Amino acid sequence: MHLKKFTVIAFLASMLIFFEYCSKNNGTNETTTGSLKPYLPNTPFNYNIIYPAYMGVTMNQDNNTPADNTVTNDGATLGRVLFYDKHLSKNNTINCASCHKPTTSFSDDIQFSEGFENSLTTRTSMPLLNIAFYRSGKMFWDERSLTLEQQVLQPIQNHIEMGLTLTELVDKVNALDYYPVLFQNAFGSNVVDSNRISKALAQFVRSIIPYQSKYDLVKQNLASFTNAEQAGEQLFLNAAPPGPGPALTCAGCHKPPLFVTSDPLGPFGLLDPADHGINNTDHFKVGSLRNIAVTAPYFHNGSVVSLQAMLTSNIPLHRVAPPDVQNLIAFMQTLTDQTTVAEERFADPFK
Repeated sequence: MHLKKFTVIAFLASMLIFFEYCSKNNGTNETTTGSLKPYLPNTPFNYNIIYPAYMGVTMNQDNNTPADNTVTNDGATLGRVLFYDKHLSKNNTINCASCHKPTTSFSDDIQFSEGFENSLTTRTSMPLLNIAFYRSGKMFWDERSLTLEQQVLQPIQNHIEMGLTLTELVDKVNALDYYPVLFQNAFGSNVVDSNRISKALAQFVRSIIPYQSKYDLVKQNLASFTNAEQAGEQLFLNAAPPGPGPALTCAGCHKPPLFVTSDPLGPFGLLDPADHGINNTDHFKVGSLRNIAVTAPYFHNGSVVSLQAMLTSNIPLHRVAPPDVQNLIAFMQTLTDQTTVAEERFADPFK
């Protein structure tokens, strides 16, 4: 009987050693702290993709990346770990991806996001795609943050969202044994401070640039629009909304090929009389239309739940003649790129 027990114990011990050996030799670096394990490749992912030539001019003109924080592979890798690390919240329950879900193109699929104690935010989480190409660099719906580097630290300090002070943030990151080598690789030393945390997060977020949609294939002569999609593109580029109001086309605010503008636009305050946006002017930041078909609900208060509702709303700039609605929706659906946002370099490293 004792011999059988000994045999079982010896077998289990050998299996543990075997699995430990395998985990150290499967091409990944694994570090364990508590129940979380960031899995990272030995060679970092490439976060400096060569994008299609037709995107280049706009990307160069509108890029808000500061000279002292260009995207590096090691910097974005550190940012990726920070983005998904729940230790960055007061009670270790919330990370950046809780409100900017990769499954919904780094937006949230509910009207108001839940914070670390289940309280709700007062605005819809803005999608993060193409955040690098808001030329002014100002962030949030009301542009209260002047740079992305400033913006990424504010949800961490928000009393509803993540609930930490910057001192608490640095202390928590310092206490985790998988960060020293990541900071060393990204910045040349393992010193942790809030400035480096913000820079790494900003590098990761700026690197989320969709470029593999049907629209992109068409612009490279690798695919063709359907008749409805082609008609929708012409409407998008050339048709002003009917009725009174500014004679702006869709492209006047959502400029191809990145479908972003630097100029906040209103009047979206009518969606919520209690929220008046930028300097109480009823103006709000204009989001990118990339992946718009999968990032509902829409607008700063999440009050519109579908593209159909958006294009038939009472917002003057979004009025579309009824016969044109379906064609315009067909075109906007060609902007969906589920391939890029699903790449492992943007995925949760703790899974």
